[in-house]
Order: sequence, then C-alpha cells, then structure tokens
Amino acid sequence: MNVWHALPVGERLWRILCPGRCLLCHRVVTPHRLFCRTCQASLPEKPVSREMLLPRDPQGQLWGEDGRLWVLAPFPYRQGLADTLHRLKFQQETSLALPLGWVMAETAGTFLRPFHGVTYVPMSPEKRRRRGYNQSQLLAKSLAKELHLPCWDLLEQVRETATQHELSRAERADNVRGAYRARPAARGKDLLLVDDIVTTGATLRACALALYEAGARQVCGLCAAGTDWEPGREEEEIPQGEP
Repeated sequence: MNVWHALPVGERLWRILCPGRCLLCHRVVTPHRLFCRTCQASLPEKPVSREMLLPRDPQGQLWGEDGRLWVLAPFPYRQGLADTLHRLKFQQETSLALPLGWVMAETAGTFLRPFHGVTYVPMSPEKRRRRGYNQSQLLAKSLAKELHLPCWDLLEQVRETATQHELSRAERADNVRGAYRARPAARGKDLLLVDDIVTTGATLRACALALYEAGARQVCGLCAAGTDWEPGREEEEIPQGEP
C-alpha cells in the first residue's frame, strides 16, 4: 500500500517509534507497512464486489446511472480482519480506522469516477450513546482525508432496528426498510457511502435509497470487508458483540 510517503512527517516519526501491527495477523511490522509479508502476499488481486438492483423511483425511472448499487470492499471477511474490525467496533480501538481508511481509499479508485464527497451509515442515537462513536463514521473520515474529499453527515436513522446478524436475508431487508432518512444536502451529489462490513447489503441498499430519494445523483458503496454470502445461510462469523 503506497501510503507511507503521503503521511505527515510527525506521523511517520510516531510510527517509527511505535511500530504498528499487521491489520490481518497482528504481528509487529515495520512502520511503513500495513501488513506483514505473509499477509501481503495473500491479499486478493481484486476487491470484493457486490451488485444490487434497486427498485425504480415513483415515476418508474432508474435511480442513478443504471438502477444498481455497486459495493466494493478491499478485503474478504476472514478471521484476521474480523478480529481487527471487532476491536474497532467493540473494543474502543478507534485508531484502527486510520489504516483501514487508507486501504479503502486505494479500492475507491476501482470505481473510475469522481465523487463530490463521502458519507456513512448512521447509528441510532441510543446505540451511538452506548458505544460512544460510530465506526462507519471513523472509517469514512479516514477515507475522505486520504481522497481529499469532504465527509458529510447526510443520513439519520429514524427508527430502531433489530441486530442484523441475527436475521435471515429477507428479514434483514425488512428490518431496515424505511429506517433511514437523508438530508437535502445530498441533492445533486455523487457520493461514496461507507460501512464497515457488507453481508447481504440490505443496510447499504436502504441508505442508498434514502440518499436517492433526497436527490443524490449517484451512490456507490465502499466497506472495509465483504462476506461470501450464500442465500439461506446465516452469517455466524459476524462478531457477536454489542449491537
């Protein structure tokens, strides 16, 4: 990952004095590396890709350019990265959002299009209060900084939802339908929509629809990791931490 020379001098010095750990296996690595050599060699050549059809708008027209939500993730959801995301999400290790955002920024180039800004999947006020932060917002801020784009708070969760990892594919879609609302500032914007993990894509799809309904021109999804979803199979490997 070509991010070392882009770091401020002070941050490079800090990483030399305080070596980091591989994002996948957590071995200590030299300051300019995000992965150990073994994990670097195992990285996929292409990002995880997900394509989802969106319903047509009230006039029967397609949302966006082709009526689809395209979602990319730099990593498949495997044990090493699962541990990293669990630490970010449930163990207050918020600094992990910084290197994950760097990697996501490289993946964003796969879309081959410019964006006006970055936004993220919101949390309910109660869940945000309990956790103290939104991991998707932290990832979005790191990504936006690397891409030199603004990070906008465009979405809000307007009702409580059940924990997604406990639900089937159909139940996930029902659970988040109508749960999000976008602010008018989304109008006319091409947006990168960020979440930590994509499984069925139900949450990203619901958020993208809310952005389109608010007038967004194009929405693409970007996550840190994506699971191998098989219809009818539950995602047992999703961390069972605080919802």
